Amino acid sequence: MQFSEVSIITPTALYVQICAAENQPVKRQVRIKRAEIAPEDLSTEMRALGRHIAKCRKKGRAVRIPAMRGSEWGQVLRTLELTRACN
Repeated sequence: MQFSEVSIITPTALYVQICAAENQPVKRQVRIKRAEIAPEDLSTEMRALGRHIAKCRKKGRAVRIPAMRGSEWGQVLRTLELTRACN
C-alpha cells in the first residue's frame, strides 16, 4: 500500500482502501457553519494575541501559539479576519 499526503478535506487513499476492503462506506467530514462572532464579543486577550500574530506575520517572524480551547481559537481567527479587513 502507498501512503498519500494527509488532507483535512478529502479522505486519504489508505483510508479509502481500508474501507473498500471491509465493505464499509467512506465517512465524509461535515463542516458546521456557525454565525460570525461580533467584534464586541471578542475578549481583549484574544484580540491582543490576534494583533500580535498579524504583526509578527507582517514582519516575517515566527509566532508561538499556545494551546487553547476551540472558542478561543475562533476568537483569534475572527480577530485576524478583522485585522486583515481593516488594513
